[in-house]
Amino acid sequence: MWQRIVKWSALLFFGLVFWLGTQTAVSASPLAADTTRVYGADRIETAIRISQAGWQSASTVLLARADDFPDSLVSVPLSKRLDAPILLTYPGQLDTTVLQEIKRLGANHVIVLGGEGVMGSSITVPLDQAGLQWERIGGQDRYDTAVKVAERLGGNGQVILANGDNFPDALAIGPYAGLTSTPILLTQATELPQTTRDELTKFAAAKTYVIGGEGAVSSEIVQGLSGLQRISGKDRYETAAQVYWFSKESLSNTPVNGISKAYLVTGEDFPDALVAGALAEKQNTTLFMAAKNDLPGATYSALLDSSVDGKLWVVLIGGTGVLSSQVQEMVEGTALPSSLLAGMTIVIDPGHGGPDTGAIGASGTYEKNNTLPVGLYLADLLRASGANVILTRDNDTSPAGSNYTELSDLQARVQIANQNKADLFVSIHNDSFSNPDAGGTTTYYSSDSVVADKSLALGADVQREVEKQLGLLDRGTKSANFYVVKNTTMPAILVELGFISNPTEEKLLSSADFQKKAAEGIYQGILTYKGY
Repeated sequence: MWQRIVKWSALLFFGLVFWLGTQTAVSASPLAADTTRVYGADRIETAIRISQAGWQSASTVLLARADDFPDSLVSVPLSKRLDAPILLTYPGQLDTTVLQEIKRLGANHVIVLGGEGVMGSSITVPLDQAGLQWERIGGQDRYDTAVKVAERLGGNGQVILANGDNFPDALAIGPYAGLTSTPILLTQATELPQTTRDELTKFAAAKTYVIGGEGAVSSEIVQGLSGLQRISGKDRYETAAQVYWFSKESLSNTPVNGISKAYLVTGEDFPDALVAGALAEKQNTTLFMAAKNDLPGATYSALLDSSVDGKLWVVLIGGTGVLSSQVQEMVEGTALPSSLLAGMTIVIDPGHGGPDTGAIGASGTYEKNNTLPVGLYLADLLRASGANVILTRDNDTSPAGSNYTELSDLQARVQIANQNKADLFVSIHNDSFSNPDAGGTTTYYSSDSVVADKSLALGADVQREVEKQLGLLDRGTKSANFYVVKNTTMPAILVELGFISNPTEEKLLSSADFQKKAAEGIYQGILTYKGY
């Protein structure tokens, strides 16, 4: 791997300095969004305000309980299908302000979410008295209700499965589900209800997205489902952020006047996320979650990524009793969240890719296939700590695209880091040597870098922590004029995790457990470098 990197260094250094000087730099800075709030005196009024913000008129509205979530969890895709806002009421009495909003919208059709025991005659009789047509979508329980909503939507080749005992995961995926007309089915954590199982069989979807970690949906109950893909984080906030990374291409969030838009809701209660999810999907934008008094690192990082040239408009749903002034200040950039790496931009460079396989192992494995998973795992860890992460590649491609050459590939990686004014650059590789007994982990920096001392310090911290995780021979931190660490303008390192030419290490390098440990080691090294 490294021989090719070295040979271009002297040839290209002066040319690249000139070339980079002619490029327009993209500013990378901590989150500094414009903000507004949408809220009412209570959750019912907040839902009405959201309806007013998104709908001048509607022929249909969805009506859900304001004090419990089970029967409304899966309603956001139905809202998109019918272009219907979601309004809330308490089950004991239909709120008169809700009737006023239905009248303002000009709606003549109301879908009541939940069975008789959930939304009974105290709700439906006033609808009759108001001359409104209504229908009920409700089953024997939340799982049956989800099935009935799914049948109303129909199949599209994929299905979403989320925990029905809690609200965050199902509501986080709601905008994507609505945009793609994907039904959401519900399950218990350790048991798949028979009604859900039967519907999954009926849909026979080619792709099944499981939302949430093992504590939300265990692996045992989803074994055998087609095209299984889990989208999860360590908590509701990370899971919501992972939903953003998963769905960002689908939710194109077209900027208005050069500014992209996002909605921020509390992750501590369901009503705002439910009704704002309907508005977010209508506007093809993204829903993020925060705690009352803090902006979790994963949310902070995702919001940073969603901005366009640093411009972002965040609509906070709820008053300061729901999302505090402190959270608003964090969104506006006048205060930093408590997450460890908030405000940092870190470029992760999984080596090789596309036509460049990198080194080839004794049994034929490719270096490029080992470096990418490490980079993706590392990106998740860094984002969870608030960092703005830029990957030079997130699939089997070269950052140089269709114009690939060894030269353009290296230029592109350096350009990404320098133009984005990254704070750190980490390149991930596998080593190779003619002697198959050679092995161990090495971290390189360039003594010719403009920030050589800082790169050495970063390299030493990362090498130490990676060694703790991997336990291979410690080959130390060394200087080498590798192109990507010599020509980047920020502290930069290149980590050789092990020797792919060593049969024993080749097997390790391609294993998911080893890759995750490698990512954890690099992450801990970065934290150590930052003083944590």
